[in-house]
Amino acid sequence: MRIVQLITRPQRRGAEIFAVQLAEGLRNLGHEVWVISILKGEDSLKFSGKMIQLGFEGFYRVDIKGFKKLAKELDRIQPDIVQANASDTLRYGVGVKYFVKRPFKLIYRNANTISSFIRNKGQFYFNRFLHSKVDGVISVSENSKKDYLKLFRPKSIEVIPIGIDPEEIESKLKQTKNQLNGEYLIFIGSFVPEKDPIALLNIFKLVLYGSPTLKLVYLGAGPQKVELEKKIKELDLSQSVILIPNLKNIFPILSKAKALVMPSKIEGLPGVILEAMYCKIPVIAYDVGGISEVLKSGETGELIEPEDSKSFEVAILKVLNASFIEIENITSSAKELIIKNYQMDQIVKKFELFHIQLIDQNSD
Repeated sequence: MRIVQLITRPQRRGAEIFAVQLAEGLRNLGHEVWVISILKGEDSLKFSGKMIQLGFEGFYRVDIKGFKKLAKELDRIQPDIVQANASDTLRYGVGVKYFVKRPFKLIYRNANTISSFIRNKGQFYFNRFLHSKVDGVISVSENSKKDYLKLFRPKSIEVIPIGIDPEEIESKLKQTKNQLNGEYLIFIGSFVPEKDPIALLNIFKLVLYGSPTLKLVYLGAGPQKVELEKKIKELDLSQSVILIPNLKNIFPILSKAKALVMPSKIEGLPGVILEAMYCKIPVIAYDVGGISEVLKSGETGELIEPEDSKSFEVAILKVLNASFIEIENITSSAKELIIKNYQMDQIVKKFELFHIQLIDQNSD
């Protein structure tokens, strides 16, 4: 098959990282794969195949010029499958259909709870039009699928989660040394409202009363950075909170954390949770999206009712005060779950099968 992975921009964000990993995996299975990024961005994603950067300045609802530029690339590639990966890639995947000479099957990768991003009737009807043009949908979790089906009626939909590559993680663990000292919690992700990094500061402030030497590390970037920095000063946390920009290799830092903390309001199934579980780092997260499909309180981590900040604080203290045996039991169970069900080579084959079935089904 000839497959195109459509991403927002070259950036170290979950959707883009997974799309490139998937492209790499499909390429290893013998398929011809291209990655096409729509917006300008720093070229920090490595792909052994062909990566095309269109370099658009911004997304537009109806971008005829952009659709035509993308169509020119697709006419040259002549793909069987185009997969739109999150953000606004879907509108370009749909828009380009009206300009290409050779038709292709369009897949939408539903990596979140989409209803959380539709706030008015105009958005709903526009999205309903876009999704009516999709040939197949791949949801990252059962909860994401249920949420999707409340809004749209896809021609074909299947749940295929994200995956991790144990060999790559083990290699990255050996590449660099962790420069952080002492005990710390870690937040990894974009500084955006749906990830709620600012609310985490209020929880951490309370945790500090019992663990005054503890640090909170934010690893990421995003539009809320200035607001986050302001809140850190307001709460007098400058000596206890560390901000680190996006890194190509997060594992030396992640693997030494006391816990990964995820106070997100909206999620699909974040890859960083799987990575932490593989590294045997306790995970504490709100029960949103598909997180409950991997995280079970007292078994593979700590799952908290959404917006229950007091229980989140208690869960952090529970992990900090747990014995080695208690932590070992939970993290070993978590790692076993990931190895059994979420290895990247298993996930890639599921995507491949979905692609083949979609092409065969539509050629009958």
